[in-house]
Amino acid sequence: MKTLATRRIYAGPVVNLRVDTIETPTGPHDYDIVEHAGAVVVVPMPSPDEIVLVRQYRVPLGAYTWEACAGGMDPGETPEAAALRELREETGFRAAGLRRLWAAYSAPGFCTELLHFFVAEQWTVGATDFDPGEDITIRTFALDDVHAMIERDELRDAKTQIAVLWALGARRSR
Repeated sequence: MKTLATRRIYAGPVVNLRVDTIETPTGPHDYDIVEHAGAVVVVPMPSPDEIVLVRQYRVPLGAYTWEACAGGMDPGETPEAAALRELREETGFRAAGLRRLWAAYSAPGFCTELLHFFVAEQWTVGATDFDPGEDITIRTFALDDVHAMIERDELRDAKTQIAVLWALGARRSR
């Protein structure tokens, strides 16, 4: 398919919005595109049966949610550097290393955000460095308890569901 035109609708600090007019087999069609620089998801596991999650208020939902440690990448920042920074900012943990798992698009039907998943290895506890406006609680959960939360529809964050399901699979393969 061929892009016939692009109109920038909005440019902001987190996302940009554009409308692309695409030549499709049935004629031109407009598509809304949310541009995002990418993000990281970091999974700290104190043991094979535990995972650390953070509780944050999410304005679009009007609610607090438990989530895997995650955040956006700064301009020019590598996924690894962003993962180490987000881990430190949100949890205070300093990781001696990261193991890259994979990358996945969060919503490829309308958004360019690519999530880079990592496991934090050999980490130590330090002081948090929350971004302005963040109100974060850190808690270690039993994997089975978090899985039950997902099954009860109490944990709806997709990146966290993916991290938990990966951790359950990793535990089984040990």
